[in-house]
Amino acid sequence: MLSAINEVSATEESSRATVLLEKQQLAIYRRTDRLFAILMAVQWIAGIAASLWISPRTWSGSESETHLHVWAAIFLGGAIASLPIVLVWCSSGRTLTRHVIAVSQMLMGALFIHLSGGRIEAHFHLFGSLAFLACYRDWKVLTTATIVAAMDHWVRGWFWPESVYGVIGGASFRFLEHAGWMLFENIFLIITIRQSIDDMALNARNQATLETTNTRIELEVQRRTRELRNALAEIEQTSNQLADANKTLEEQNHELDQFTYIASHDLQEPVRKLVSFSRLLEQDIDCELNEDAQRDLEFIVDAANRMRNLVQALLELSRVGRAAMKHDPVDLGECVDDAINALQLAIEESDAVVSRDDLPVVVGDRVMLTQLYQNLISNALKFVKEQTPVVHLTCYMGEGQVLLGVRDNGIGMKSEYAERIFQPFQRLHNRGEYEGTGIGLSICKRTVQRHGGEISVESELGKGTHFYFSLPLASPPVSSTSGDKPVVVAPLGFANDFSSAVQV
Repeated sequence: MLSAINEVSATEESSRATVLLEKQQLAIYRRTDRLFAILMAVQWIAGIAASLWISPRTWSGSESETHLHVWAAIFLGGAIASLPIVLVWCSSGRTLTRHVIAVSQMLMGALFIHLSGGRIEAHFHLFGSLAFLACYRDWKVLTTATIVAAMDHWVRGWFWPESVYGVIGGASFRFLEHAGWMLFENIFLIITIRQSIDDMALNARNQATLETTNTRIELEVQRRTRELRNALAEIEQTSNQLADANKTLEEQNHELDQFTYIASHDLQEPVRKLVSFSRLLEQDIDCELNEDAQRDLEFIVDAANRMRNLVQALLELSRVGRAAMKHDPVDLGECVDDAINALQLAIEESDAVVSRDDLPVVVGDRVMLTQLYQNLISNALKFVKEQTPVVHLTCYMGEGQVLLGVRDNGIGMKSEYAERIFQPFQRLHNRGEYEGTGIGLSICKRTVQRHGGEISVESELGKGTHFYFSLPLASPPVSSTSGDKPVVVAPLGFANDFSSAVQV
């Protein structure tokens, strides 16, 4: 298939090259025709002048007088020049026109030779005419001119040698000498014509190749443009669909947040009543219940308390997404102080050790960031097993942002749960082992996202957990004075091993 296409393309280029060569030749023919039309008129006038000033002295002696040659120059010269001029006017560029011009040019040369009385200098007109006719770049024209000139010399050499050679007789075969010199000139002229035509043909082929290449490029550009236009249209359509989908999703999320908030808010009252009346029931009939009934009542009270905690957690999650957020400079050291104060009882009961790097000033909402640290530290205190909790608050400075973290020595978890734990109600342990609603980390994730950051976790089962999140720095960044350890400066990014950077 490809070879067939290439063959068709090569054929088209060859045809186009032929057309271009023919157009160039036609332009040369027409241009040279016009030049010879002007030359014919000039030669006619020059022949008349020669007949007036040269011919009488040549043919009649030293005295000048009106002679028959004057009439020959006027009428015969006019007849020779008029036909090619008419043909140039009516049929410029045709084969007949240039051959008639060749014949007329040779006849005009014969007339000059006759008017000069056969002077040898007049014969140079014929050789010059051949050079002029070579401008056509057509060797056939030279052939026609040479034949006409040879026939003129032959005929007049036999019957009137004085008019062509300036002698009375004995010049019957001198035409062969003149024809030989003309043939000698024609050899070089034809070689030059052939070379010129070859150059023209090469130029035509190059131009045809260039035109074909340009056509291919234009077609390829048009095809690529169409493809690009179609791709842009598809992208625009996809973007519009994505924008509509995002708008729909935002509306659905907003509706979901509203539903969560309303449902949680409306559930508070019946849950509160359920808890209150369960306790009253326990107080009223505490002594009258058997062991099974007592256990059942405890289940009811426990379930009511869990329900209340879940409703409150849902409300808190909903508030994080709905509440207006401030964008003020916040000293994270002060946020951590507030969080530790809120968790002071839990820290004292567990004998936990909490340390931290120097924490900077960031841009955000102080209440939300305090709650963020409180949730993460609370998790670190809760998920430990038979050891003293050790919690360290990390800080890695970056350009325009800071990477913060909470690292503990707790029970840890498997790496495949790193994404799951940030989803609401996703618990890795049952309630009998560790308390909680499964919403705290979801609140942390939403808080960080609303601050334009990301949160993730690195953990290994039995070797502790490191939660880290990014926040924008205040400009210019200012470190707080709280804390007991210097800031650890490191490139912003999620490191694989934090223990080598900070010692607890």
